[in-house]
Amino acid sequence: MKDLKCGKTECCYNKAYECCAKEIEVTDCAGCKTYKEDDRKSNHHLFEAGEDFAKRSFDIDTAVYCKADCIFNKDNICKANGITVLGDLSQEAVCATFMKA
Repeated sequence: MKDLKCGKTECCYNKAYECCAKEIEVTDCAGCKTYKEDDRKSNHHLFEAGEDFAKRSFDIDTAVYCKADCIFNKDNICKANGITVLGDLSQEAVCATFMKA
């Protein structure tokens, strides 16, 4: 999946609001199990935001494995054209594209 948006800016796989992980796993509760906080970003909230606004310079085709009861889940593979992962600092990373089957 090439259209994988991520609103979890503190995730180590988030580059300019795009997920650059080679694969992600969505849990049965629609959470992103691959989310991993980037220790380097924790001290750079406003002062080092340049990379978050940089033009996308990579093209990763991320495999999305899914265990959620979602209309896009076909044999534990997400078949949506793209997904968005959201959640603020206090929340788990969650697939916002999830639609109950």
